[in-house]
Amino acid sequence: MISDAKRICVIRLGGLGDVVNTLPALDAVRAACPDAHIAWLVEAAWVGVLPAPPRLDEVIAVPKREWLSRLRHFDGAVSLPGELGSFVTQLRRRKFDLAIDFHGNLRSGVAALLTGAKNRVGYAPGFCKEFNYLFTNRHYPGGGGRVHRVERALALAEAGGAKRQTDTPKAEVGHAALKFARGVFEEHALRGRPVVAVHPGTSKFGRYKRWPLERYNQVVRLLGERGFGALVTWGPDEYDLASAAAAGTDAVVSPVTNSVAELAAVLSLCECFVGADTGPGLLAAAVGTPPVSIFGPKDPAVYAPRHPRARVVEVPMECRPCKKRECDDPQCVLRISVRQVADAIFAVLGETEGNAPGSASYMNM
Repeated sequence: MISDAKRICVIRLGGLGDVVNTLPALDAVRAACPDAHIAWLVEAAWVGVLPAPPRLDEVIAVPKREWLSRLRHFDGAVSLPGELGSFVTQLRRRKFDLAIDFHGNLRSGVAALLTGAKNRVGYAPGFCKEFNYLFTNRHYPGGGGRVHRVERALALAEAGGAKRQTDTPKAEVGHAALKFARGVFEEHALRGRPVVAVHPGTSKFGRYKRWPLERYNQVVRLLGERGFGALVTWGPDEYDLASAAAAGTDAVVSPVTNSVAELAAVLSLCECFVGADTGPGLLAAAVGTPPVSIFGPKDPAVYAPRHPRARVVEVPMECRPCKKRECDDPQCVLRISVRQVADAIFAVLGETEGNAPGSASYMNM
Protein backbone atom coordinates (compact mmCIF):
# COMPACT_ATOMS: atom_id res chain seq x y z
CA MET A 1 0.00 0.00 0.00
CA ILE A 2 2.83 2.44 0.83
CA SER A 3 4.58 1.65 -2.43
CA ASP A 4 1.52 2.85 -4.40
CA ALA A 5 1.59 6.35 -2.90
CA LYS A 6 2.84 9.34 -4.86
CA ARG A 7 2.62 12.04 -2.20
CA ILE A 8 3.28 11.00 1.38
CA CYS A 9 3.10 12.93 4.64
CA VAL A 10 5.13 11.41 7.48
CA ILE A 11 3.94 12.61 10.89
CA ARG A 12 6.13 12.59 13.99
CA LEU A 13 5.71 15.96 15.67
CA GLY A 14 8.28 15.62 18.49
CA GLY A 15 10.21 15.36 20.73
CA LEU A 16 13.84 15.30 19.76
CA GLY A 17 14.58 11.66 20.65
CA ASP A 18 11.37 10.37 19.11
CA VAL A 19 12.04 12.20 15.85
CA VAL A 20 15.53 10.68 15.75
CA ASN A 21 14.13 7.21 16.41
CA THR A 22 11.72 7.56 13.48
CA LEU A 23 14.49 8.14 10.92
CA PRO A 24 14.94 4.42 10.07
CA ALA A 25 11.20 4.23 9.33
CA LEU A 26 11.59 7.18 6.95
CA ASP A 27 14.39 5.33 5.17
CA ALA A 28 12.14 2.28 4.82
CA VAL A 29 9.36 4.40 3.31
CA ARG A 30 11.80 6.08 0.93
CA ALA A 31 13.12 2.70 -0.27
CA ALA A 32 9.57 1.53 -0.93
CA CYS A 33 8.74 4.77 -2.79
CA PRO A 34 11.90 6.03 -4.49
CA ASP A 35 10.00 8.43 -6.75
CA ALA A 36 7.35 9.66 -4.33
CA HIS A 37 7.27 13.14 -2.82
CA ILE A 38 7.77 12.62 0.91
CA ALA A 39 7.14 15.42 3.41
CA TRP A 40 7.51 15.33 7.19
CA LEU A 41 5.16 17.23 9.49
CA VAL A 42 7.15 18.19 12.61
CA GLU A 43 7.29 20.83 15.32
CA ALA A 44 9.56 23.69 14.28
CA ALA A 45 12.03 23.06 17.11
CA TRP A 46 13.11 19.74 15.59
CA VAL A 47 13.42 20.70 11.93
CA GLY A 48 17.22 20.58 12.13
CA VAL A 49 17.18 16.82 12.79
CA LEU A 50 15.55 15.95 9.49
CA PRO A 51 17.53 14.97 6.39
CA ALA A 52 17.82 16.70 3.04
CA PRO A 53 16.82 15.21 -0.31
CA PRO A 54 16.81 12.53 -1.52
CA ARG A 55 15.90 10.97 1.85
CA LEU A 56 13.23 13.61 2.43
CA ASP A 57 11.76 16.08 -0.06
CA GLU A 58 10.04 18.56 2.21
CA VAL A 59 9.77 19.58 5.85
CA ILE A 60 6.52 21.14 7.06
CA ALA A 61 7.23 22.98 10.29
CA VAL A 62 4.47 23.34 12.87
CA PRO A 63 5.16 26.55 14.86
CA LYS A 64 3.85 25.08 18.11
CA ARG A 65 5.76 27.36 20.47
CA GLU A 66 4.76 30.46 18.51
CA TRP A 67 1.12 29.46 18.55
CA LEU A 68 1.18 28.76 22.28
CA SER A 69 2.86 32.12 22.89
CA ARG A 70 0.12 33.89 20.92
CA LEU A 71 -2.52 32.38 23.17
CA ARG A 72 -1.06 34.31 26.10
CA HIS A 73 -1.86 37.67 24.50
CA PHE A 74 -5.23 38.98 23.35
CA ASP A 75 -4.07 40.23 19.94
CA GLY A 76 -2.27 37.00 19.22
CA ALA A 77 -5.19 34.87 20.33
CA VAL A 78 -7.52 36.80 18.04
CA SER A 79 -5.34 36.27 14.98
CA LEU A 80 -4.51 32.63 15.75
CA PRO A 81 -7.65 31.04 14.20
CA GLY A 82 -6.86 32.71 10.88
CA GLU A 83 -3.26 31.48 10.99
CA LEU A 84 -4.38 27.94 11.80
CA GLY A 85 -6.85 28.03 8.94
CA SER A 86 -4.17 29.22 6.52
CA PHE A 87 -1.81 26.46 7.70
CA VAL A 88 -4.43 23.79 7.10
CA THR A 89 -5.24 25.23 3.68
CA GLN A 90 -1.58 25.07 2.67
CA LEU A 91 -1.36 21.53 4.02
CA ARG A 92 -4.31 20.35 1.94
CA ARG A 93 -3.00 22.03 -1.20
CA ARG A 94 -0.16 19.54 -1.19
CA LYS A 95 -2.72 16.84 -2.10
CA PHE A 96 -1.22 14.01 -0.08
CA ASP A 97 -2.61 10.59 -0.93
CA LEU A 98 -1.04 8.93 2.13
CA ALA A 99 -0.35 10.07 5.69
CA ILE A 100 1.62 7.88 8.10
CA ASP A 101 1.16 8.80 11.75
CA PHE A 102 4.19 7.56 13.68
CA HIS A 103 3.30 9.72 16.70
CA GLY A 104 0.06 8.13 17.79
CA ASN A 105 -1.70 10.71 19.95
CA LEU A 106 -4.61 13.14 19.59
CA ARG A 107 -2.60 15.98 18.02
CA SER A 108 -0.97 13.78 15.42
CA GLY A 109 -4.26 12.07 14.64
CA VAL A 110 -5.95 15.40 13.99
CA ALA A 111 -2.95 16.41 11.86
CA ALA A 112 -3.27 13.23 9.80
CA LEU A 113 -6.96 13.97 9.19
CA LEU A 114 -6.22 17.58 8.25
CA THR A 115 -3.77 16.52 5.54
CA GLY A 116 -6.79 15.40 3.53
CA ALA A 117 -5.04 12.14 2.63
CA LYS A 118 -7.44 9.38 1.63
CA ASN A 119 -5.24 6.71 3.23
CA ARG A 120 -4.14 7.43 6.79
CA VAL A 121 -1.95 4.79 8.38
CA GLY A 122 -1.69 4.67 12.17
CA TYR A 123 -1.42 2.44 15.19
CA ALA A 124 -4.23 0.10 16.13
CA PRO A 125 -6.26 0.57 19.33
CA GLY A 126 -4.11 -0.42 22.27
CA PHE A 127 -0.94 0.81 20.55
CA CYS A 128 -1.76 4.54 20.50
CA LYS A 129 -3.05 7.19 22.89
CA GLU A 130 -5.95 9.60 23.19
CA PHE A 131 -8.21 7.79 20.69
CA ASN A 132 -5.72 8.45 17.92
CA TYR A 133 -7.11 5.53 15.90
CA LEU A 134 -10.34 7.45 15.32
CA PHE A 135 -8.47 9.76 12.92
CA THR A 136 -6.71 7.09 10.86
CA ASN A 137 -8.31 4.44 8.67
CA ARG A 138 -5.61 1.79 8.28
CA HIS A 139 -4.54 0.39 11.62
CA TYR A 140 -1.55 -1.76 12.51
CA PRO A 141 0.02 -2.86 15.79
CA GLY A 142 3.17 -1.01 16.72
CA GLY A 143 4.71 -3.50 19.10
CA GLY A 144 3.68 -3.78 22.73
CA GLY A 145 5.74 -4.31 25.87
CA ARG A 146 9.46 -3.64 25.82
CA VAL A 147 9.77 -2.68 22.17
CA HIS A 148 12.39 -0.12 21.21
CA ARG A 149 11.04 3.11 19.78
CA VAL A 150 12.92 2.50 16.54
CA GLU A 151 11.27 -0.91 16.19
CA ARG A 152 7.85 0.54 16.98
CA ALA A 153 8.12 3.00 14.09
CA LEU A 154 9.59 0.38 11.77
CA ALA A 155 6.72 -1.98 12.58
CA LEU A 156 4.22 0.56 11.28
CA ALA A 157 6.21 1.18 8.09
CA GLU A 158 6.69 -2.54 7.49
CA ALA A 159 3.01 -3.27 8.07
CA GLY A 160 2.27 -0.88 5.22
CA GLY A 161 4.60 -2.75 2.89
CA ALA A 162 7.92 -0.96 3.37
CA LYS A 163 11.10 -2.92 4.01
CA ARG A 164 13.64 -1.80 6.57
CA GLN A 165 17.00 -0.58 5.34
CA THR A 166 18.54 -0.04 8.76
CA ASP A 167 17.58 -0.13 12.42
CA THR A 168 20.11 2.53 13.39
CA PRO A 169 19.10 6.21 13.15
CA LYS A 170 21.37 8.34 10.98
CA ALA A 171 21.12 12.13 11.13
CA GLU A 172 22.88 14.48 8.74
CA VAL A 173 24.99 17.49 9.67
CA GLY A 174 24.53 20.53 7.44
CA HIS A 175 27.39 22.68 6.17
CA ALA A 176 26.34 25.85 7.99
CA ALA A 177 25.91 24.04 11.30
CA LEU A 178 29.26 22.29 10.89
CA LYS A 179 30.95 25.63 10.24
CA PHE A 180 29.46 26.91 13.50
CA ALA A 181 30.68 23.84 15.41
CA ARG A 182 34.20 24.08 14.01
CA GLY A 183 34.26 27.72 15.05
CA VAL A 184 33.39 26.70 18.62
CA PHE A 185 36.22 24.19 18.69
CA GLU A 186 38.70 26.70 17.25
CA GLU A 187 37.67 29.50 19.59
CA HIS A 188 38.05 27.34 22.69
CA ALA A 189 41.19 25.46 21.59
CA LEU A 190 39.45 22.10 21.65
CA ARG A 191 41.15 20.75 18.56
CA GLY A 192 44.08 18.39 18.90
CA ARG A 193 42.71 16.23 21.73
CA PRO A 194 39.70 13.98 22.23
CA VAL A 195 36.69 15.92 23.51
CA VAL A 196 33.79 14.51 25.52
CA ALA A 197 30.42 16.24 25.38
CA VAL A 198 28.89 16.39 28.85
CA HIS A 199 25.18 17.18 28.95
CA PRO A 200 23.89 17.44 32.56
CA GLY A 201 20.42 18.76 31.76
CA THR A 202 17.14 17.32 30.64
CA SER A 203 13.90 18.92 29.60
CA LYS A 204 11.74 20.23 32.44
CA PHE A 205 9.43 17.33 31.72
CA GLY A 206 12.28 14.88 32.27
CA ARG A 207 14.06 16.54 35.20
CA TYR A 208 13.37 13.50 37.41
CA LYS A 209 15.99 11.65 35.33
CA ARG A 210 18.86 14.04 36.12
CA TRP A 211 22.05 12.71 37.67
CA PRO A 212 23.46 14.96 40.46
CA LEU A 213 25.43 17.93 39.17
CA GLU A 214 28.33 17.40 41.57
CA ARG A 215 28.90 13.99 40.01
CA TYR A 216 29.01 15.45 36.53
CA ASN A 217 31.55 17.93 37.88
CA GLN A 218 33.67 15.09 39.23
CA VAL A 219 33.53 13.31 35.87
CA VAL A 220 34.67 16.51 34.17
CA ARG A 221 37.61 16.73 36.61
CA LEU A 222 38.62 13.16 35.83
CA LEU A 223 38.53 13.85 32.12
CA GLY A 224 40.84 16.81 32.62
CA GLU A 225 43.24 14.75 34.71
CA ARG A 226 43.54 12.26 31.88
CA GLY A 227 44.15 14.93 29.25
CA PHE A 228 40.71 14.83 27.62
CA GLY A 229 38.75 17.94 26.78
CA ALA A 230 35.22 18.42 28.09
CA LEU A 231 32.57 20.48 26.36
CA VAL A 232 29.50 20.99 28.53
CA THR A 233 26.43 21.36 26.34
CA TRP A 234 23.05 22.67 27.36
CA GLY A 235 19.56 23.40 26.13
CA PRO A 236 16.94 26.06 26.91
CA ASP A 237 17.03 27.20 30.57
CA GLU A 238 19.97 24.86 31.34
CA TYR A 239 22.91 27.26 31.34
CA ASP A 240 23.16 27.27 35.14
CA LEU A 241 23.30 23.47 35.13
CA ALA A 242 26.10 23.51 32.58
CA SER A 243 28.03 26.12 34.55
CA ALA A 244 27.75 24.08 37.74
CA ALA A 245 28.96 20.94 35.97
CA ALA A 246 32.02 22.82 34.68
CA ALA A 247 32.75 24.85 37.85
CA GLY A 248 36.37 24.87 38.95
CA THR A 249 37.58 22.91 35.93
CA ASP A 250 39.08 23.60 32.51
CA ALA A 251 35.89 22.40 30.82
CA VAL A 252 34.34 24.64 28.20
CA VAL A 253 30.71 25.58 28.56
CA SER A 254 29.30 25.51 25.04
CA PRO A 255 28.02 28.77 23.60
CA VAL A 256 24.36 29.02 22.76
CA THR A 257 23.28 26.66 20.01
CA ASN A 258 20.50 28.37 18.13
CA SER A 259 19.05 25.21 16.67
CA VAL A 260 19.11 21.47 17.10
CA ALA A 261 21.15 21.39 13.87
CA GLU A 262 23.94 23.34 15.56
CA LEU A 263 23.82 21.03 18.58
CA ALA A 264 24.05 18.02 16.27
CA ALA A 265 27.11 19.51 14.58
CA VAL A 266 28.84 20.21 17.89
CA LEU A 267 28.18 16.67 19.09
CA SER A 268 29.46 15.22 15.81
CA LEU A 269 32.94 16.64 16.52
CA CYS A 270 33.16 14.97 19.95
CA GLU A 271 34.63 11.55 20.69
CA CYS A 272 31.99 10.63 23.27
CA PHE A 273 28.79 11.95 24.85
CA VAL A 274 27.64 11.52 28.43
CA GLY A 275 24.24 12.46 29.80
CA ALA A 276 20.85 11.17 30.89
CA ASP A 277 18.54 9.19 28.61
CA THR A 278 17.33 12.23 26.74
CA GLY A 279 17.14 13.49 23.17
CA PRO A 280 20.70 14.85 22.93
CA GLY A 281 22.12 11.39 23.64
CA LEU A 282 20.04 9.89 20.85
CA LEU A 283 21.09 12.77 18.59
CA ALA A 284 24.77 12.18 19.42
CA ALA A 285 24.47 8.52 18.41
CA ALA A 286 22.68 9.49 15.20
CA VAL A 287 25.56 11.76 14.13
CA GLY A 288 28.13 9.08 14.93
CA THR A 289 29.26 10.01 18.46
CA PRO A 290 29.04 7.08 20.91
CA PRO A 291 26.92 7.96 23.95
CA VAL A 292 27.23 6.95 27.59
CA SER A 293 23.62 7.11 28.79
CA ILE A 294 22.78 7.31 32.49
CA PHE A 295 19.49 5.46 32.93
CA GLY A 296 17.36 5.85 36.03
CA PRO A 297 13.61 5.17 35.84
CA LYS A 298 13.32 4.46 32.12
CA ASP A 299 13.88 1.16 30.30
CA PRO A 300 17.02 0.99 28.11
CA ALA A 301 15.40 -1.77 26.06
CA VAL A 302 12.89 0.84 24.87
CA TYR A 303 14.85 4.10 24.91
CA ALA A 304 18.61 3.46 24.71
CA PRO A 305 20.53 5.08 21.83
CA ARG A 306 21.58 2.77 19.02
CA HIS A 307 25.29 2.95 18.27
CA PRO A 308 27.80 0.07 18.13
CA ARG A 309 29.90 1.64 20.91
CA ALA A 310 27.07 2.97 23.06
CA ARG A 311 27.11 2.28 26.79
CA VAL A 312 24.21 2.26 29.24
CA VAL A 313 24.93 2.90 32.93
CA GLU A 314 22.22 1.67 35.28
CA VAL A 315 21.60 0.06 38.64
CA PRO A 316 19.14 -2.87 38.72
CA MET A 317 16.26 -2.23 41.12
CA GLU A 318 12.93 -3.92 41.66
CA CYS A 319 11.04 -0.65 41.17
CA ARG A 320 12.53 0.10 37.76
CA PRO A 321 11.75 0.64 35.04
CA CYS A 322 8.84 2.80 36.14
CA LYS A 323 6.52 5.39 34.64
CA LYS A 324 6.62 7.93 37.44
CA ARG A 325 7.16 11.59 36.66
CA GLU A 326 8.22 12.46 40.20
CA CYS A 327 9.90 10.51 42.99
CA ASP A 328 10.81 11.54 46.53
CA ASP A 329 13.71 9.09 46.66
CA PRO A 330 15.07 8.44 43.14
CA GLN A 331 17.59 5.79 44.15
CA CYS A 332 17.62 4.46 40.58
CA VAL A 333 19.57 7.61 39.68
CA LEU A 334 21.32 8.32 42.98
CA ARG A 335 22.91 4.86 43.22
CA ILE A 336 24.78 5.36 39.96
CA SER A 337 28.34 6.24 40.96
CA VAL A 338 30.93 8.44 39.35
CA ARG A 339 33.10 5.36 38.95
CA GLN A 340 30.47 3.57 36.87
CA VAL A 341 30.06 6.53 34.55
CA ALA A 342 33.78 7.23 34.29
CA ASP A 343 34.56 3.59 33.52
CA ALA A 344 31.96 3.62 30.74
CA ILE A 345 33.39 6.82 29.24
CA PHE A 346 36.96 5.52 29.27
CA ALA A 347 35.80 2.24 27.77
CA VAL A 348 34.27 4.16 24.89
CA LEU A 349 37.43 6.21 24.53
CA GLY A 350 39.47 3.03 24.28
CA GLU A 351 41.00 3.18 27.73
CA THR A 352 41.77 -0.08 29.52
CA GLU A 353 40.57 -0.76 33.04
CA GLY A 354 44.14 -0.83 34.27
CA ASN A 355 44.69 2.70 33.03
CA ALA A 356 41.46 4.07 34.46
CA PRO A 357 41.74 6.83 37.07
CA GLY A 358 42.30 5.72 40.62
CA SER A 359 39.11 5.09 42.51
CA ALA A 360 39.94 6.89 45.72
CA SER A 361 38.71 10.31 44.62
CA TYR A 362 35.38 9.20 43.25
CA MET A 363 34.45 5.74 44.47
CA ASN A 364 31.73 6.99 46.80
CA MET A 365 30.47 9.90 44.76
